[in-house]
Amino acid sequence: MRTSLLVLLALLMVGCTSMPPCHFSGKANAAPSAGCLVVAEQGVLLISSKNVGFGPPGGSVDPGESAQCGAERETWEEAGIEVVAGELSQRFDNGFHLYWCDPIDEQNATPKVLRAQEIDSAGWYSPHQFSDLAWRFPGQEKIIEQLIAERYPDRTEEIDNE
Repeated sequence: MRTSLLVLLALLMVGCTSMPPCHFSGKANAAPSAGCLVVAEQGVLLISSKNVGFGPPGGSVDPGESAQCGAERETWEEAGIEVVAGELSQRFDNGFHLYWCDPIDEQNATPKVLRAQEIDSAGWYSPHQFSDLAWRFPGQEKIIEQLIAERYPDRTEEIDNE
């Protein structure tokens, strides 16, 4: 029985895109869930969850996984973009840790949905589009917009005009 399950698992994985390694190095944090705030020349990376709304890529951290590696993994699984997690940008009341993350290859960072059963779309958005989106958590767009404005005061207009 165990051999059959292993064979089935191996067959299922053949068609899957391989998971990139965790690129984070530093002091690992623990959190129940984590995600990435990715700001690039193209804009801000957001995903739209099925029937739930827009937000940054993120989700549950696996047992034994650091919050930073969980954020990187979730970004790959939901948006198909390989990133490296940096410093914590926001800790939400529900325990969700949002990290500043940078694409490994910004020039080729084209979002693609790898979890179609969970994610409707993944794409780059400018902060001026935030108010037009239906967000998963009400008010999160204002928090993210403020974080971006504080971190990139000289680039906010540039990101807005992309």
